[in-house]
Amino acid sequence: MKNIFYLFLLVNSQLCFAQIGLGVNAQSFYERLYFKNNQYDYKDIKGSPYLNTEFQLAQIGDYKDIPARYNSYTDSFEFKKDGQTYIVPKEDNLGKIVFQNSAKTFVLLNLDGVKTYLEEVDKEVVLLKKITTTFKDFKKASTSYEEDVPASFVQQPPKYFLLNDRRLVEATKKSLSNSFPEKEKSLKDFVKKKNLSYDKESDLIKIVSFLKDK
Repeated sequence: MKNIFYLFLLVNSQLCFAQIGLGVNAQSFYERLYFKNNQYDYKDIKGSPYLNTEFQLAQIGDYKDIPARYNSYTDSFEFKKDGQTYIVPKEDNLGKIVFQNSAKTFVLLNLDGVKTYLEEVDKEVVLLKKITTTFKDFKKASTSYEEDVPASFVQQPPKYFLLNDRRLVEATKKSLSNSFPEKEKSLKDFVKKKNLSYDKESDLIKIVSFLKDK
C-alpha cells in the first residue's frame, strides 16, 4: 500500500503531462471518450484496447506491487488506488514497468521523437515490439441489405525494433540491411540458410542475435 500511496503522490504532484490528462484522475477520460466527434462508453465498443483488462501487480520504476494494466490505444499505463484509475506519467524514473507474475516488461523509449512504451521480446538481443490498437468508428448501413457496423478496437500487427547504440531500428529486412550495410550479405546468407522469416517473432530473435554477435 505504501508504494501505491507514494506513486499516487508523485502522479498528483506533476500536473502538466498534458495531452491525455496525465497526473489527474483518469476515470472520466477512460469512461467517456470522444472518437471522431462521436461519444462512446468504452463498454459499448467492440473489442478492447487492453492487453489484459484485469489489473495485475507490477513494479513501476522503484514502486512494487502496483495494480496496473496497459492500454495500447492510448499507449498509457493505468494504475488503481482506492477504486479510482490513474495514468502513470511518462517520466524516465517510471519508464520501466514489469508485471510481477509474468515478468512481461515494458520500457519507455523515444520512437520518432515521441515517448513510447515498447515490450521487451528478448533482453539478450535487445529486441522490442510496439503493440498498437486502432479505433474504427461506427458505420451506419447504407442500404437495407447491409447491417450497421459497431465501433470497435482493432489490434494491429506488432512492429519490432532492435535497440542499436541507443537508437531504435525497425526490424524489417530493408531497415536492418540499411543499418548494417557491412553485414548485408552475411545476413542474407544466414536468413536463407536457416529459412527464417522477418514476419515471425521467433525468427526475428535469431536474426537480431546474429547481427549482434557478428
